[in-house]
Amino acid sequence: MAILLRPTIPSDVPSIHSLISEIYAEYDCTLLIEAEERHLLEPGPYFRASGGEFWVVEDERVILATVAVILHEDASELKALYVHPTLRRQGWGRRLTDLAIEHARAAGKARMLLWSDTRFLDAHRLYQRMGFTKSGERDLHDSNNTSEYGFEKTI
Repeated sequence: MAILLRPTIPSDVPSIHSLISEIYAEYDCTLLIEAEERHLLEPGPYFRASGGEFWVVEDERVILATVAVILHEDASELKALYVHPTLRRQGWGRRLTDLAIEHARAAGKARMLLWSDTRFLDAHRLYQRMGFTKSGERDLHDSNNTSEYGFEKTI
């Protein structure tokens, strides 16, 4: 495999949507981009507008993982960490999270926040191994009946 990690480009969008839809389906959820995940319509411009970034892991033009970071005034936020089953347990989740943290640090941010669906147990274990602590819980009242845990870490 010739795996490439790079910032997203507009032609990636259909493959990004396909990856995230496939992962949502693992949890009996449906990705509704127009109604609930509008930041995925044009992820590059959306995240770059705050000084953040959206990266993809690509193999032969197929997107197999994503991660993004958005910069807020007082912190940074990890978003859109999705890893295809064929790349799981190979360190990609950690590597992508580290990439987002380094981007945030370089921008002068001292704290990383994230929200993760309560069903994403493997992701929670990763975040906790990386030093994130649980910081809250919220219900989104969306089509998938999503509840999320908040996590944060001083970076």
